[in-house]
Amino acid sequence: MKYYLGIDGGGSKTTAIICDEKLNLVSRFVGESINFNSVGMEEARKNLRATVDGAIDGKSIKLSAAFIGMSAIAERADNEFTKKLCDGIIDCDKITMDSDVYIGLEAMRCDGSAAMVISGTGSMAVGRLADGEIIHTGGWGYILGDEGSGYAIAIDALRAAICGYEGSAPETLLTDAIKEYYQVNDMMKLIDIFYDPPMPRSEIAKLVPVIFRCAENDVVANDIVEKHAKLLADTVSALLRKMPSGTPLGLWGGIFENYEKFRTLFSSIISENFPETKINVLEYAPEYGAVFAAIKTDGE
Repeated sequence: MKYYLGIDGGGSKTTAIICDEKLNLVSRFVGESINFNSVGMEEARKNLRATVDGAIDGKSIKLSAAFIGMSAIAERADNEFTKKLCDGIIDCDKITMDSDVYIGLEAMRCDGSAAMVISGTGSMAVGRLADGEIIHTGGWGYILGDEGSGYAIAIDALRAAICGYEGSAPETLLTDAIKEYYQVNDMMKLIDIFYDPPMPRSEIAKLVPVIFRCAENDVVANDIVEKHAKLLADTVSALLRKMPSGTPLGLWGGIFENYEKFRTLFSSIISENFPETKINVLEYAPEYGAVFAAIKTDGE
């Protein structure tokens, strides 16, 4: 029996599964982020080791192939870089790394052209043409992009809350909600919370549920949600314009999965501009896409 390791390394967590050649799930483990751009290479390797060990859990399994999709890269990693992260951690002769949206494409399990957008801590869109060519839009990271992501939404909400507090912008329910979330009476205390030491982006993105709750009754919060749904739709539209009409679009990531308001706003913009495009949340999680990709590499 052959066994395959599939890993989805998002901005906030890492999910690893092992399946046999018949796609039966053998084990599953959720660990900490392996995004080396966020946590550093040393911490990424430590978290990868804990996640892989958790998935194997002492089982006597010889892996035929492993595939890692991760938010820290935008395309197929070369062997040297793959070894830099995985050497001594994954006992397997065939280890491949690509973007997290690539394994999302694989999870769609469709022939021909396909498109995929992920909105979690970060955001990115990717398309696969019928000849196998991969094209991207977005994925520029938290400084240059990440529109429509949990981090970007949270940062805009924090700034709006501060401006509302200071009186330089309209008052918003976000101010009191953020004070309550971080358990402070004075907004000035946020400076220490966010800068000493610097708060990881994955932790900042955890503010998102508070923002969406406020958006139900607060114009400022609602405008932020609508703004980022449109920005991400613009990014995906740029991708779809490069692809054949009717290319299916898969959605994944915590923002799409958990917030119907965002998903509906985003989808309505895409449907208006690309009426032939079918939009669906992925049936299979990206970690299964990583397993599907691992099986492909084993056959190469």
